[in-house]
Amino acid sequence: MTQKIMLMLSFLVFYPGFAGAQFKGEIVGQGGQKFPIAVSPLKNLGTAGDVAKLSEGLADTMGYDLDLSGWFKVLDRSAYIEHPQNTGITLGTFDFKNWSTLGAEGLVKGGFSVQGDEVTVELRLYDVYQNKERIGKRYTGKVKDYRRIAHKFVDEIINQFTGVPGIFNSRLTYVSTSGGRFKEIHVSHLDGTEKFQVTNNRTINLSPSWTPDGRAVLYSSFKDRVQTLFLFELYSGKETKFSPRAGRLISGKVSPDGKSVAATLESGGNSNLYLLDLNGNVIRKLTEEGGIAVSPSWSPDGRQIVYVSDRAGSPQVYVFDVASGKSRRLTYSGGYNTSPEWSPKGDRVVYTGRVGSRFVIFSINADGGEPRKLTSESSDSEDATWSPDGRFIAFSSNRAGKYQLYIMQATGENQRRLTGSGGDDTKPNWSPRLD
Repeated sequence: MTQKIMLMLSFLVFYPGFAGAQFKGEIVGQGGQKFPIAVSPLKNLGTAGDVAKLSEGLADTMGYDLDLSGWFKVLDRSAYIEHPQNTGITLGTFDFKNWSTLGAEGLVKGGFSVQGDEVTVELRLYDVYQNKERIGKRYTGKVKDYRRIAHKFVDEIINQFTGVPGIFNSRLTYVSTSGGRFKEIHVSHLDGTEKFQVTNNRTINLSPSWTPDGRAVLYSSFKDRVQTLFLFELYSGKETKFSPRAGRLISGKVSPDGKSVAATLESGGNSNLYLLDLNGNVIRKLTEEGGIAVSPSWSPDGRQIVYVSDRAGSPQVYVFDVASGKSRRLTYSGGYNTSPEWSPKGDRVVYTGRVGSRFVIFSINADGGEPRKLTSESSDSEDATWSPDGRFIAFSSNRAGKYQLYIMQATGENQRRLTGSGGDDTKPNWSPRLD
């Protein structure tokens, strides 16, 4: 697994309260003005050759992330005047006019040096309009993990513009049939790199979800014939099997404090929510449904659980209060609503609803009200999951044929495809930010 990248220096230059308005341009929402930024290939500051092609690899990764965010217009590299190996990366060692001529208002420059399998990377964000440096950072890590460095710096850039760090140093876990007809659990970064296969048991594995520390994945599997939950620790490889005394565990989510699991246990034709410990032992039964109670998802404060029940005759989204044991209905529009997930901000719930013969992504205020449709009914879109900052949503869709993973802004704008594995990629769940 990826080794932790150590941050060696804090900001060389830091302006508290810095916002996009301090540049000539200003970041606005997707669909509006985008901030023009150039991302230069990095200068080789060492004596070793660039065998790993870090110069362009780091720049490509940062450019991809900035473009995917929807807030930036990354300028075409073929128009760049300056050669990165012939100029410097600090103030006074390059000419801002070479970048303002292209229309760049922001500029990312940097350098790297390699020693063995270790790389040291210096990255800087410049304000071209004011000829000033805004951020400077130095990272060290393994050469093979250079993309992690690029993700971390882009998150810093976004933090400077919006006041909230970006989400590119995070991962998705999801179900994929890329290896054949079997559904296996995978983990990867948003750009599809550092892909890791959690399961390889040639059966059906479903509903993966992260623990709050991002170090383990909880999933449901038929690999021991009877469907149950497994908790897989990514860094140690240790796996814990949940073994209920009766019935089968369909899905579950670890609580925000990491101490318990809200899970669906099916027994005797009915399914209810249970509270389990991290070894799968029942703490208490939460719901008493005559039909189904599935797809639990915790509120950020751990006081409520959003889930799906058909107590009103069709699947609808409900909210369960953990302390009182009472439930309230959240969705009233549509005859089939499922797969809810609570926003990290706590203000909204995203879910899948059926419109005609298609599945569509909606979001709704956590207190109820009119839902907002985020995807069209021209294809199926399902299994929405929030980014750690609550500003983006990942989901699966068959709009390009097979199911693949997509990302969009929380308002539904700037929808972009993330994966193209050759199989069906479904059931995504977004990790917290990585260290």
